Amino acid sequence: MKTFEIFSESKKKGQNGRRKFKIILYKIHPDDCIDEVNEVGTEYNLNGITWIKEYCEKALPSIKGMFLRCEFLDEERTELCGHGMTDIIDGVPIFENATTIGTFTDGYIKEIEDENGEKVWVCIGVGEIDSSCYHNFCEKLDENIANGIVPKGSVEIMRTEDNDGIVYKYGYKDKGRIPTEFIHSGYALLGITPSDDTAKLVELNEHKEETNTMDEAKITALIEQTVSAYTNHTSEINECKKECDEKVKELNKCLDKEKAEKNEAIANSEKIQAALDECKKELSETYEKLDALYEEMNALRDELGKAKAKERVGELNAAIAAFTDAEREYAKAEIEAFEAAPITSEINSVVNKIWEGIGKTAKANADAEKVAAEQNAAKANIEDIFSVVDTGTNVPEDTNIF
Repeated sequence: MKTFEIFSESKKKGQNGRRKFKIILYKIHPDDCIDEVNEVGTEYNLNGITWIKEYCEKALPSIKGMFLRCEFLDEERTELCGHGMTDIIDGVPIFENATTIGTFTDGYIKEIEDENGEKVWVCIGVGEIDSSCYHNFCEKLDENIANGIVPKGSVEIMRTEDNDGIVYKYGYKDKGRIPTEFIHSGYALLGITPSDDTAKLVELNEHKEETNTMDEAKITALIEQTVSAYTNHTSEINECKKECDEKVKELNKCLDKEKAEKNEAIANSEKIQAALDECKKELSETYEKLDALYEEMNALRDELGKAKAKERVGELNAAIAAFTDAEREYAKAEIEAFEAAPITSEINSVVNKIWEGIGKTAKANADAEKVAAEQNAAKANIEDIFSVVDTGTNVPEDTNIF
């Protein structure tokens, strides 16, 4: 997300005389950066301030109605300078050299991705610039932003009505001070890099012990000296502007060259991608053919297995064909097992089982016949004792030996 954006909802810029803007006011630091033992924030910005989400959320309503200001260096009102401060009255900084160019309408806190790709929380302000009065400035902003040049800025905070100054957790510190009760009073677009002194100036009206270290005359003299220095360096700034314009032209040439090389690389990449897609297509078709061959091979394997199983069953039937159905009953379980898995079963085990059954039956029959013979022999001997004795002579039928 850009730190500064200026845009218009209509196709024609500034059709209603206003241009909307969005500005990141400051980065919010994580809660765990508070060192409660040493009573200081371990992470802070260049001004030494540690912004904590809890306290910034309470001050969000004060963003609405806050002014967007800047100090112009040139008559065309396109070149920026500092905050435009000229005096301090009753501990309040006076920005006579600053120009109000817009107003904030809302503020909110959001998590974004910074230039390094890391997730950070920031305080964002949105509002409108008077593009009718500051047309040249808006056009210059559009040009700079298009070239990747984003204006710097600095938020200004003040005390609340209920306090004599800005309230800091653990008190004021040069580095790691944590404002807990404050209001947003303004935002200045700068042409200079914000420094610690600038930060103190932003908070000047909240630190009486600091503001009183210089009397009004000294402050006025310092301001005049600063303004004089800016005026004297106008020609140098214009010269630097020309040099910057030349460098921008050179940079644009480099960018055009890089764009051409990038387009060529994209074209080559598209060719390579097309060839890769063709290879993927051929590979996919090959896999489809291979899958079909595997299916066919598996089907043939199934048919072959069935044929072999049928052949084995035929071999078993041929091996036991000479046996009667009764004899085959001896190996009924083995025959059923063979038919269930003919490839892995043995024919000899079935035949041997039948012969084993036949042998056992034959032995049992032989034993039974032997017992029957013995019983018959015994019976015959008993009957001989009482049999008729043939004496060889004619004996009358009614004659009894007893």
